[in-house]
Order: sequence, then C-alpha cells, then structure tokens
Amino acid sequence: MSAGNQVSTRSQWLESLLTTHANAPLASQGELRQAGLPHGRVEDWRFTDLAPLLALNPAVLRPRGGAQAAVASWPAVEQGVVRLMLAADGLTLVAAPGSAPWPAGVELQTEALAPYPLNSEATDLAPRLQAVLPGPQLGINLAAGAKLRLEVLLEPDGADALLAPRLAMELAEGAQLELWLRIWCRESALCLPLVTAHLARNARFQEGQGLEGCSAAVLLASSHVQQAPDSHYERTALVQGWGLARQDPQVLQSAGQAHTQLRDLALATGQAISDLHSRVRFEGPDGRLDQLQKALVDDQAHSVFNGSVQVPRLAQGTDAAQLSRHLLLSSRARVDTKPELEIVADDVRCSHGATVSSLADDELFYLQSRGIDRDRASSLLMRGFCAQIVASLPPLAAAWQPLERLLANAHG
Repeated sequence: MSAGNQVSTRSQWLESLLTTHANAPLASQGELRQAGLPHGRVEDWRFTDLAPLLALNPAVLRPRGGAQAAVASWPAVEQGVVRLMLAADGLTLVAAPGSAPWPAGVELQTEALAPYPLNSEATDLAPRLQAVLPGPQLGINLAAGAKLRLEVLLEPDGADALLAPRLAMELAEGAQLELWLRIWCRESALCLPLVTAHLARNARFQEGQGLEGCSAAVLLASSHVQQAPDSHYERTALVQGWGLARQDPQVLQSAGQAHTQLRDLALATGQAISDLHSRVRFEGPDGRLDQLQKALVDDQAHSVFNGSVQVPRLAQGTDAAQLSRHLLLSSRARVDTKPELEIVADDVRCSHGATVSSLADDELFYLQSRGIDRDRASSLLMRGFCAQIVASLPPLAAAWQPLERLLANAHG
C-alpha cells in the first residue's frame, strides 16, 4: 500500500490524479472525468475489484527512474540486440550498457506520438489514464524487410512509482520485430504500459512481456495491434506479483488472411486479482487465431478471463481456437472465466473452452510412487502446466529465466 493516505472514492481518486499529474489537453481530461473509473455495473468490469488501485494515493505517485543497481545483475546483451532502459528521470528511455546500435531500416519517431484513438466505452480505462499522464514514449518505423531485436527494461527505483510507457510500432511489408518488454515494480506503483502496432503484408511481430509487480503495485496494461493480410503476430505475456493486474489486448485483422497467436500465463497469490480481457476481430476471410490462457491461482487470489472473438459475416473461412485453463492451488482461490465467440459467418471453424482444476491426485500419487516427495511432485506438475506458454516467448526472453522465476514465486 502507498505510504500516503488512501483516497476513499473513485471520483476523488481520479480528480487527485489529474490535479497532480495530468499533462494532456483539457478536452482529454474532461473525457476521462466524464467516463470516470469503471464500476461493477459495467459487464467487462463486473469481477474486477479496483480496491488496490484506490489504495494508491495519486498525490504521492511520481515518475521514477530506473534501478541502476539492477543493471549489473541483468544478463549480457545478445549480439545485435538493442536494449533500452528507463532513464534516471523516469520519463525517457536510454540505451543500456552493451546495447547494439539501431540497425539499418529502423527509423525513430522524434516527435510526440499521436494520441491513441479512444472510444466512449468504459472498458478503455488503461489507455484513457495513459493518455493524460507523463511517461516514456518510443515510436519505431521498420522499413520493408527490416529486422529488429529489441529489449525494453523498466524497473523503477523506489516506492510510489508512476510508470506510463507507450510503444508504437509500424512494420512495413516483410519487416520483422522481436520485442521483449520487461517491467518489474518491487514497491508500490501504478503501471500503465500501452503497445500499439500496425503490421503490413508479410510482416512478423513476436512480442513477449514479463510483467512482475508486488502486492502494493497495480498494472493496467493495454495493447492494440492491426494486421494486414499475410501478417503474423504473436503475443506472450507472463504476469505475476501484482495486487491488481488487468490486461486488455486487442487485435484487428483488417482484411482477414492473417495469423494471430495469443498466449498468457498468470500467477496470482495472496489476495491478488489477475484479469485478462482480450478482443480479436476479423474484418475479412481466412483469418486464423490460436489463443491459450493459463493461470495458477493460490491463497485467496482471484483470476478472471474474458476473451471475445468476433467473426462477422464477411469473415468466411475463419479458423479460431480459444482455450482458458486455470489451476487452483487453494480451496479459497476464485476463478471467473468467460470465453466468447460472436459468430455471424457460416463457413468457419471456431472453438472455445475453459477448464478449472486442481493438481491431480493420481498424478501426484504416480510421482510419489517413484520416490518423489509431494512438494517436488507438485513443482513438476506446475512446471509442466506453465512450460507450454513459456515456450512461446521470444528467444530474447530465455536469458531472463522466466519460468524459474515464476515457479520460485509460486512456492513463496
């Protein structure tokens, strides 16, 4: 919990945030005030308790610089990889020691990024907040055929951190981008990452996110990716530690005929809330989606999944698969899962499913019968549950040992 006094009501909290930090035009602030913070009567927020957000005092939040002491413990930069880190002012990104120079065909956007297009839906909380707050921005244009391997590392150096990074990527035809975004908030923080990308024909974007917080930190992450035909987008996120972690990834296949893969793995312990609301829409034929969401839920934690897949009439030939799987590690843990298919087209192959289970007694017994103690057997089963998601991370993530870190936190 923040060192400051808790702000009791939603309207007071929002007004305090805007008064203290807003650097956007008054019109944007007015839109945010009018929309307000979402409440339980809004379907998409029915299971999302905003208490951890309201426990942060906006008046004491401030942009924090990077944790310089952590740099020495980071893995060495791979050859040809551009590594950026949070600067001392907390508002800019700088090249980390050992970073490669920007490769040919990569152009940085020097002017401020254009405002993210918002609609009137209350579910747009994260980008609405992000739009009025100061934070590091990075705009990258990849020319046709250009290749970029990029790490962005954000580790604020103290409590009451305000972190609102925005990454905007434009990939021309045949461009390839591998991105590893790692955020680690060790103390109280409000973190609002926003990633947007436009993929031209035959472009490939492989995105990995390692999002780690603590019980006094709140994550409200959003992304919007638009794909042209024959493009390929993969997003894999590992989320753990936050008091409240909500993700709202959105993908639009603007003319179909593209491939989208979404992978998400969350670890929720204590009284944490982990919430994934994804939306994928096909605006043309022959699009493909492969989505898998998993979560380990322990203690009194609460995991929420709502995945919307929209297949209008013009999206004939769509092939979409969506699966949500939860592993309960405590009898007091809660899960609400709601995979959704909205299909109007009649020539499609679409499926969805959801499972909620605990560690299987017969599998534990089998391992114990082979001389493995129960704790080790449980660890092996959890590793197998997580490995499928971790294997989808970009190669850049391997040096950070994400699976070992997640399992270590799962065992306290």
